[in-house]
Amino acid sequence: MQRIELTGSASTLELHSRRGFLSAGALALGGLSLADLLRLQAHAAPSNQGRAKAAILIFLSGGPSHLDMYDMKPDAPAEYRGEFDPVATNVPGMEVCELMPMQAKIADKFAILRAYQGGHLHTGNEFFSGYPWQESPRASIPGEARRPALGSVVSRVRDSDSPIPPYVSIRGQFHWERPYYLGHEYEPFRIAENSGNIGTESLANMSRPKEVSGVRLGSRRELLRALDDRRRELDFAASGAAVDAYQQRALEIVASSQVRDAFDVEREPKSMRARYGEGMDSMGQEPQKWLLQARRLVEAGVSVVTVCTYGWDTHRTNFKTLRQLVPALDHAMHALITDLNERGLLDDVVVMLGGEFGRTPRIGDITPDGRSHWPEAGFLWLAGGGLKTGQIIGQTDARGERVIGNPIKMQSVMSTLYRTLGVDPAMTFPDHNGRPQYVIDNREGVPGLV
Repeated sequence: MQRIELTGSASTLELHSRRGFLSAGALALGGLSLADLLRLQAHAAPSNQGRAKAAILIFLSGGPSHLDMYDMKPDAPAEYRGEFDPVATNVPGMEVCELMPMQAKIADKFAILRAYQGGHLHTGNEFFSGYPWQESPRASIPGEARRPALGSVVSRVRDSDSPIPPYVSIRGQFHWERPYYLGHEYEPFRIAENSGNIGTESLANMSRPKEVSGVRLGSRRELLRALDDRRRELDFAASGAAVDAYQQRALEIVASSQVRDAFDVEREPKSMRARYGEGMDSMGQEPQKWLLQARRLVEAGVSVVTVCTYGWDTHRTNFKTLRQLVPALDHAMHALITDLNERGLLDDVVVMLGGEFGRTPRIGDITPDGRSHWPEAGFLWLAGGGLKTGQIIGQTDARGERVIGNPIKMQSVMSTLYRTLGVDPAMTFPDHNGRPQYVIDNREGVPGLV
């Protein structure tokens, strides 16, 4: 047993292990645990490199079918074209799936990248950073270091003293969105990681309990500092500076209702919640609610919000699954874009939608109506941020199997996003070995998008 003698308002604590220190950390902040502190990040502020913009990245985990959503081939043989028909949009010559009639009305507000080529693994690393997952990175070799997520880079560039976290991940996988060599303080603030309903537990942890006065909160701050001094002795890998930053941010959040209010969707009028849509899809998900949450967060000053939805890996019953998933997504995307536009925010917020890759053009995988992975072709969908929308960039062949011309890679898309957000993609940050790493190596951007 180990003992820490503390004077003042805190009594002697008996701590058996590192787990004990973590539990005590929860007491120190009236329910906000040290683990919660370690999720809190540096804060958002307008970039001084240009117009301050935000990003909402919506990841369709599993690999959404390009042929059944945004790159339909109605003239292809039946074993390729699938069960859905295309519908015309408000942009001449642009068609989308019949399951997306609401997006068809606002096609002038988005661009479709049909020549996108992603990776072959089921990870979101490339979508969020521009770089595929490296199982065994050798950080001393250029290009093989695990690279920070876009949200972490933006957090690092826009470091400020606002209580609003700059980077929020809604239901993301922990290993997809990491800051790596930028520092732990640039982790995203994570909500309902990979499961569960949004924010209930997180919101409870962001308020100061009624029984804890401001004076008591200050005393608990001293207690927490003592606990973390001891914790650092037990965990040599911890960054003292990062932990101090987490503590400061956590205390600011506990002391103020500003952050909690930004996360609380229930503060929206019922009419707005109905506009985004309600109810769960077949996977028990609520994309409508999450996108409304994303709009609230960027409006409050969050620089990057990511949203992950699951179930798009349609090896089985591709068409049945899409009938269950696509209409809710269509409703939510229409609401998000029209809402941002009406609030005068669409030029200030860039929105990206996509997944890891497309699906096999020829139907038939685990089930006769399934589609497997197809990294040769896919799609990305972008709106807002001052981008040139109402267009299709790139094309695939008559069966959707191959890209015609130059494929669009995620690094080019990321370069475009960084510039839109006022971040110079040629900036460098030292990795763990002190070697400078560019924000993004391919800095050419997507032709015709800006």
